[in-house]
Amino acid sequence: MSQALSLAFGVTLVSVGTINTAFAQSNATGTVYGTAASGSTLVLTNKETGFKRSVNLDNTGRFSLGALPVGSYSVQVVKDGKVVNSNPDVDVRIGQGTEISFADTVVVTGTQIAKKLDMTEMGSTTIFTAKELQRIPVANNVGAIIQLAPNTTSGDSRYGGSNAPSFGGSSASENAYYINGFPVTNALTQVGFSQLPFNSIAQAQVLTGGYGAEFGRSTGGVVNIITKSGSNEFKAGGGITWSPDTLRAASRNQYYADNGTALANKLYFYNQANTTDSVTTTGYFSGPIIKDKLFIYFSGERANTNFNGIRTGNTSATYTASASTQSSSWQEIATEIPRYLMKLDWNISDDHHLEYTRLADKYTSARKYYGFNYATLQNTNVQNGGQTYVNWGPTPVASQQGSEADIFKYTGYFTKDLTFTAVLGQTKSRHQQIPVGYNPALPQIFSDSTNEVPGLGPYAHPQTISGNLLIPGAVDKNKGLRFDVEYKLNQQHTLRAGLDKNTINSTAGSGVAGGFRWEYFKSSTPGALIDGKYAAANSVTTNNPYGALGYYAQQVYVNTMSTPSVDQTAQYIEDRWQVNDKLLLSLGLRNEGFNNKNGDGKSYINLPTQIAPRLGATFDALGNQTLKVFGSAGRYHVPLPTNVAVRAAGASLYTKQNFIYTGVDSNGQPTGLTSISPVYSSNNEYGQSKDPQSVAALNMKGNYQDELALGFEQAVNKGLNIGGKFTYRTLRSAIDDHCDDRPFQAWADRNGVNTANWEGYHCALFNPGIANSFMMDYGDGKGMRRVDLSAKDLGFDKVKRIYQALDLFAEHPFDGKFYGKVTYTLSRNYGNTEGQLLSDIGQADVSTTQAFDYPEFSRNALGLLPNHRKHQLKMFGYYQADPEWGFGANVALASGRPRNCIGNAPDAVGSTNPNAVTNYSGYGSAYFYCNGVASPRGSQGTLPYTMKLDLNVAYQPATLKGLTLKLDVFNVLNRQSVEVIEERYNSGTAVRALYSTPLSYTAPRAARISAYYDYKF
Repeated sequence: MSQALSLAFGVTLVSVGTINTAFAQSNATGTVYGTAASGSTLVLTNKETGFKRSVNLDNTGRFSLGALPVGSYSVQVVKDGKVVNSNPDVDVRIGQGTEISFADTVVVTGTQIAKKLDMTEMGSTTIFTAKELQRIPVANNVGAIIQLAPNTTSGDSRYGGSNAPSFGGSSASENAYYINGFPVTNALTQVGFSQLPFNSIAQAQVLTGGYGAEFGRSTGGVVNIITKSGSNEFKAGGGITWSPDTLRAASRNQYYADNGTALANKLYFYNQANTTDSVTTTGYFSGPIIKDKLFIYFSGERANTNFNGIRTGNTSATYTASASTQSSSWQEIATEIPRYLMKLDWNISDDHHLEYTRLADKYTSARKYYGFNYATLQNTNVQNGGQTYVNWGPTPVASQQGSEADIFKYTGYFTKDLTFTAVLGQTKSRHQQIPVGYNPALPQIFSDSTNEVPGLGPYAHPQTISGNLLIPGAVDKNKGLRFDVEYKLNQQHTLRAGLDKNTINSTAGSGVAGGFRWEYFKSSTPGALIDGKYAAANSVTTNNPYGALGYYAQQVYVNTMSTPSVDQTAQYIEDRWQVNDKLLLSLGLRNEGFNNKNGDGKSYINLPTQIAPRLGATFDALGNQTLKVFGSAGRYHVPLPTNVAVRAAGASLYTKQNFIYTGVDSNGQPTGLTSISPVYSSNNEYGQSKDPQSVAALNMKGNYQDELALGFEQAVNKGLNIGGKFTYRTLRSAIDDHCDDRPFQAWADRNGVNTANWEGYHCALFNPGIANSFMMDYGDGKGMRRVDLSAKDLGFDKVKRIYQALDLFAEHPFDGKFYGKVTYTLSRNYGNTEGQLLSDIGQADVSTTQAFDYPEFSRNALGLLPNHRKHQLKMFGYYQADPEWGFGANVALASGRPRNCIGNAPDAVGSTNPNAVTNYSGYGSAYFYCNGVASPRGSQGTLPYTMKLDLNVAYQPATLKGLTLKLDVFNVLNRQSVEVIEERYNSGTAVRALYSTPLSYTAPRAARISAYYDYKF
């Protein structure tokens, strides 16, 4: 089995000591370890909650205490009833080890003291505490925190930008997110995650690679959020944050590119009149319910944003598009996001701890649409519809992930060497789409004067909403549990094992607004067949005068409601082996299981055994913990979300029934009905799920990649840490859908199969680039049969996505005055697939994109991928000038995204050239050809650099302790850089008017004014 190595540079902790002790880490807790007087007792006390752990030391004096809640602790060494040594301030961070020693506490390097490094960290980890997040100018959301870490970029703006990040070249759907140890990743699409009140974050951990066997379900990155908890001290506070439009720069207008079309260089989106005002109010309280035993923390937040601006672009070279075309081009959006979090902590005893977390957020976006005149650049103030979205839209992936979560966690310290943890929880995300003026009791009416009975018309059309809507009752649920056990076998080996299971259920899909529609027709030819199946009205009746004239109504139901589910399971085992005083190894093995089911509960992809070895090592090169060499290697799998079943394996209802009628009511519905056909479906779509044998290839491989990394970190002196790391990632296997029927027809021809009654091939999931076996019914009366197709038969090369990166960093640890960190990444993201998404065209159908529908789409697809950024420079820090005044800065500079030209196929359908690339698919502009010439991926250059400078200043007056006044200014230089352009070259046979036109820019300069007050009782 091929493996990969993933290296990471960890966050430096202020720690002291002389000998490492191996330990296992957790995604929600931390560890302390070190050496003290032999024969003594070590007592560790949480300074806020009184939680205690103690351990009797043997003659070596070595200790390791794991699964500790994050926070600040004091440590005492007790011998013969007396405190012989102590450390009053020990910081425990998520997933990290803090070494404590009561012997030699420093290493002298020249005239300065070098703080020792955490020799247990082997992965690419960045940790931010609540205090750091208060001091750095950063938007109040988790996505902004992620962008501070190296090897991260904002995803395509059509997926959500920074809230849909790319880690290490992976697509935005390949990440995993946790709050207090429970997964909160978007269950439907895997893009995005549940949010929480920003001031309730105690620590945020961003892992960009090299994580151990306890982590899975990610080929991108992992984000862990640990929330604040109550303490023995009563505290309360609140605040308000205001981002006024008056302090916001004008948004940049979008113009059609200079592409030779009639609209070239004309105004596309008039953005400079857009306005945005936002206000966020927050509040919290915390304290003991029972001192030293039971604690509560509650935090609430409400964000209100009002946006007025352009909704749709100009489509006329003379700015004279019709009023109806521009009737909803302006919009007013009122967004409200209430969030809250409650945390209960119960110290049952010193050895048993129970916690409960309840969090909820709800994203409501109420939109009103108005006319806009591009000739006068004025809003008409005439409303024409609108929508209200709740945890949804305007597209599912771009939506905010509002949800509710309940999380229980138990930690038991059964002996000084044995620790057990259990997590049980659930999340629920409800989705709604409510158009303005929508009455769900009214069906849609389709008629015109030629199909209406004279004297009965004109028929009413009271349903103002056409097309399909999100189904009522749409919801995603995840119920999960996890068990972990850690056992310190001896001084050399710490063993850890665990298992977990998530059961995800979705109710998803769309249906006709109003439930169904009536379509009116008139058949002028006696004996004609309706839909080629049933006799027309004037052929079957003589006692209905309207029917005799050929008038009839067709009732149509369209619905894709589905209730898919996914069972995700995992088991892992890990040994942290302290080989000697310098070398620590982590030897892990993980198994992932993914069982994807359709709405009938039948599996269409079941991958129960996906083995993932994980290896890691750190080496104390100088023996004094000031120079660490480290590396990691591992295999990582990512699951398929439930949305795959909705699109590829879900139920589909598309039925018709024909009626003659004697009248029409005031709502446009026919009366006096007599059916002239049964209910029928041209494609046998009666609401049943697709046959699971037909929607996926047999014996598929999972979606996984291998990773390799090597690096070093050095504490040069007390004011400088430096490091470097090389990372190599390679995608080994992918899952997507395939729609080309030619290989199946060719197989039938080779094997003498009669295809006269074959209904065709309607797409199936498969592993691109390798041989696949399918089940197919050719309609010859022999039922399903196995069809084996080679990679050559299917026409695809092996999937390729390689990410290579060199990371360098320099860090100045906080010295009471100043903290700063600089990271530089030189990277290359190269291949023929982005992964589960297709940012080239903004397609958000996870693992069912058009990329592998037909092999012609892969011609010239090898090149620089959408998440490639050759250079990235990130700098952030803060300076505490005195107890009252503080200043912060955050700089991000990145190379632009690669550009593509994706056009029509160069050859005519039916070409006899064996190497011809034709539009057999019928998709049009979907090929890496530009004006008939090969245009390899990434060959059109890159977009301009993006550059952002954020600054802040905070004032905490000594005369009113607890008050903080702060001003943050984002994008100080107002660099509004192009993020995404339209890469499709053709529309029909002509050049697409939008080709190469910017679709989004980075946000303009904006200011945020904040006032917070904290009170300790």
